[in-house]
Amino acid sequence: MAKLRVGIIGAGLITQVEHLPNLLALPEMFEVVAVADPSAKVRAHLAARWGVDPAATPEALFEKRLDAVVVATPDALHARLIIAALEHGLHVFTEKPLCYAVEDADAVIRARDKACRIVQVGYMKRFDPAYEALAAMVQGQGARLRYLSVEVNDPDSWPFVSHRDVLAGDDVPPAPIDEARQARSDQIARVLGTQPSDNHLRGISGPYFSSLVHDVNLAHGLLDEMSLSAGDIVGAAWFANSGGGHGSVRLAPGDALWSMAHVAVPDLADYLERVSLWFDDRILELQFPSPYLNHQPTLLIERRSDGHHARTICHRPSYAEAFVEELKGWWRAIVEGAAVRNTLEAARRDLALLTELSRRALKS
Repeated sequence: MAKLRVGIIGAGLITQVEHLPNLLALPEMFEVVAVADPSAKVRAHLAARWGVDPAATPEALFEKRLDAVVVATPDALHARLIIAALEHGLHVFTEKPLCYAVEDADAVIRARDKACRIVQVGYMKRFDPAYEALAAMVQGQGARLRYLSVEVNDPDSWPFVSHRDVLAGDDVPPAPIDEARQARSDQIARVLGTQPSDNHLRGISGPYFSSLVHDVNLAHGLLDEMSLSAGDIVGAAWFANSGGGHGSVRLAPGDALWSMAHVAVPDLADYLERVSLWFDDRILELQFPSPYLNHQPTLLIERRSDGHHARTICHRPSYAEAFVEELKGWWRAIVEGAAVRNTLEAARRDLALLTELSRRALKS
């Protein structure tokens, strides 16, 4: 079995809780060569904790003998680093969102095509066994869909990682922090077509492009199975001091509606992410645990009735970890030529819809 030599760019929460331990747990597929991060404290911590070599910068990482990289930096840096990795001949796994602006996604697509390398976007929910089971159940059922709803309440990560061995890098110099913030502001200005206020920055980078981007991608996948697509935007808004985001979209063909909402609940140690499909005769629902909780299966709940006899069926297709399965999928795409499940083109479609929602929310 071919083993890929991998470097990781960015050693924040998602790397420390998921990507690094998951890559190390797949030694037949991956060898983690080094991890790059601007925090000297984090680099030392990971070297001591996991035995991985540290690198201060992506450029230092690129100088090592690698086959592929994982990009897990602040969002606004993704596109630049993906293109740099491709120019070094490396395959890429990138955290979501791919970027903010659609034209940046186009630039990444061109770089991938020129390099002839694999790029997979980190939408792990598309590898969730419950999602896979739901996608099979709804195939060809588009004419019967009445409503698609997404509802997320999220306190951020603190209740779900406080027991984990995670070190925050509080020694990062101001310059790279300021650079990332400015890049985010500039890119969101291009999305909106105007200079964003602080509320706009929070609404786009939080509820929309950080949280709901997962559900937009997931919903797009289900709509594809049903031969449906997003049509006209009915409404969009940020609320709760931009800790909340909402959007509603008509689906075509037919007369179904897709509604989505994310609400930050910072002082409630609870998380619920619910995606429901309402058909003529049944409701199918995914209930996701916090993404930072391992070994907590997503529930697939089916509600239907025979006359007055109502039934609720809870499906648990597998206990496989979506974060692990997406890395296996990336390896299969690189080594075995398997189809890439989370493509750049799919991510571009997600960004295009979120861009239209953002511009609509700006006017509300």
